[in-house]
Amino acid sequence: MIHPSALVSPKAEVHENASVGPWCIVEDGAKIAENAVLDVRVHVFGNTSVGAGTRIFDGAVIGGDPQALKYEGEQTFLEIGENCIIREYTTLNRGCGESGITRISNDVLIMAYAHIGHDCFLEQGAVISNGVQLGGHVKVGEFATIGGGTYVQQFAKIGAYSFAGGTLKIDRDVPPASRALGNPARFAGLNLHALRKYNFSEERITLLEKNYRELYRSGKPIAEVISNFADCDALLSEFFKDYSGNLLAKG
Repeated sequence: MIHPSALVSPKAEVHENASVGPWCIVEDGAKIAENAVLDVRVHVFGNTSVGAGTRIFDGAVIGGDPQALKYEGEQTFLEIGENCIIREYTTLNRGCGESGITRISNDVLIMAYAHIGHDCFLEQGAVISNGVQLGGHVKVGEFATIGGGTYVQQFAKIGAYSFAGGTLKIDRDVPPASRALGNPARFAGLNLHALRKYNFSEERITLLEKNYRELYRSGKPIAEVISNFADCDALLSEFFKDYSGNLLAKG
């Protein structure tokens, strides 16, 4: 299922049930799994693996060198999970540094013209809208959504089940299950749409509301509130395990 115009290295691993469309390029060391689809003019660099059932649309550049001055040609990787959708003209870079990995988990949607920088980690079900730009080392939690045209600064964290609105500049961590809105981006309450979509109980939603009232309305330093949480939802306790001191401000 390889189009005659495609250039596929004999050193690439392409499953017999994968599809490689016209004018695609698949380089040495790339791995294309069962039922994966490369539509048209997709370029897959070496040390890139594409999981089963993933579809990559026209013009995407997958697994190129990291855009980092410290990169010196060391062997690094891009791992894309199963059943992802990667739309037109996206760019996904490999990791940077020794054993550096950029990792896209299962069921992730990356829309057109988005950029995923080196060493990013996108967890299951994340949605990256059109034109989003992720700097290096950004982490996007499971089922989080980033709106179109938003820029996320390197090392920022977008918490699970959160929503960052479109055309924002995100230079601080967005806490889980929250909404980030405005310019500058600020905490704007719970992302109730996602919590109810993914069957969070009303009791758990109430606990999250209580936790965020303590964080944003107590007037105490956030680090102090976190250290004294007596009853903290698991999403928050996991998120704040390695708190960087760079949390999104209150709206």
